[in-house]
Amino acid sequence: MNILIIEDEPLAAEKLSRYILRYSPQAKIQGPLDKVEEVKVFFNKNRPLDLIFSDIELLDGSVFQSLNELDLPCPVIFITAYDNYWMQAFQNMGIEYLLKPFSYKRFIESMIAFEQLKVAFSKKCSTKIDTKNSDYKRRLLLKKRKSMEVLDVEDIICLRASKGIIIAYDKRGLSHILIQNSVTDLESQLNPQDFFRISRSDIINIKYIQRFENYGKDTLAIYLLNIDEPLISSKTKSSKFRRWLTT
Repeated sequence: MNILIIEDEPLAAEKLSRYILRYSPQAKIQGPLDKVEEVKVFFNKNRPLDLIFSDIELLDGSVFQSLNELDLPCPVIFITAYDNYWMQAFQNMGIEYLLKPFSYKRFIESMIAFEQLKVAFSKKCSTKIDTKNSDYKRRLLLKKRKSMEVLDVEDIICLRASKGIIIAYDKRGLSHILIQNSVTDLESQLNPQDFFRISRSDIINIKYIQRFENYGKDTLAIYLLNIDEPLISSKTKSSKFRRWLTT
């Protein structure tokens, strides 16, 4: 496995190298690179890579100055002391975001995320099944006073369970009660490329995500189109949500 380290703090780079070799003794480490210009020069030589670990604030500026101009060949795990670069990180092939100082356990979690991504990508490449033509639901039935109506799945912003019922919010922000009442059953019937369950009660559509931000320890506030209040992810779903956005 070929891994590049982009890091301007020698001690941090040394610690990361130890973690990498402890996890994968056969890994080949390149770097560390500590300047934006060095990053540009490196990628101009088209060197093969499997994974990048990158700090954000380098000696001569933000690493995004170089990454934004590059067609990255592999995923990036960002490492930084700052927690305000989430969105930029995941717009630049980021699959994990390690806040300094991080433990070896946290490092392992990021590597597991990388390995899972590789497996998922391999399965996608080997299968001939077109998910667009699979058996995921395209419409849901709505419960009205004297009748039933149909709502196209692609027009659903989010689905929220409350007091034994499931409410669908359409792209205009209007709410509708579904015939179904099981979030788990509904989750399995929706295309996972488009829908993600962020908590026990909430499922969201990727098309209508406007932004998200840290809400508390290991939770996120996710803002959706035409929904006044943000939806809050559960602690167990937050890291999976970030990875889902980049797959």
